[in-house]
Amino acid sequence: MPQKPIFRQVESKEVSYLQLWLTYSIFSIMLIMLILMALTMADSSLLFSISFKNLLLLITLATIIFNTIFCEIQKYYLRNSKKQYTKVLINHTGILFINHYNQTIIAKILWQDIQHRTYEKFDIDLTFTRGARSYTVYFLWNLSENNDSKIPQWSPNKFAFMFAKFRNKADLLKTLFTGIIIFRPDITINPFIYSFYRLNPISLEIDKVGIKKENKMTFLIVVFSIILSLTITLLIYFLS
Repeated sequence: MPQKPIFRQVESKEVSYLQLWLTYSIFSIMLIMLILMALTMADSSLLFSISFKNLLLLITLATIIFNTIFCEIQKYYLRNSKKQYTKVLINHTGILFINHYNQTIIAKILWQDIQHRTYEKFDIDLTFTRGARSYTVYFLWNLSENNDSKIPQWSPNKFAFMFAKFRNKADLLKTLFTGIIIFRPDITINPFIYSFYRLNPISLEIDKVGIKKENKMTFLIVVFSIILSLTITLLIYFLS
């Protein structure tokens, strides 16, 4: 008989300022590209009069400025938000979603809040809906609020990625399901969920190799997007 996984309290790890800053590079370059396109349409000679070296310098400086502005706007928004969480703590009582900037508990899900789904095969399940361009993932479970909890009014789609913005999302997911297995053994979970979140269905060990591949692919997509945006911007310059 396989042993139950060991439950250990875990706390989320926030994405570093530098990572956030670099992520905004895509949006910054796209915004710069739109500005340059607008300038070109208004006066084609204006952009062409700038040397290639100065254009690159302008794009670099604008990217740095926009990245910093976007990051500071996000920090300001989070400091004043009563709905956005920046930290997650999973312990023996349940899951706490906290905004550590203003020390607000955004949501609190206790283990006892997880209820059975009547007439369903699994109490916790995942489903996919195909849209025009992509798939939407829905995390299905039944939560019952009580005086000690604070159930968030999130869509099932947001629940599917509730830990996605943290660096240690795999550890958070592992601890979530470990807590359900230990504190709520009566709750049934669709085994497919474990593979979806890259967890071993028996030991709940994390598939670190698979996660590294995903992170590498994400990094390559970011780099490709930046290069593509720069290429389009330079094509606009040379074709003007």
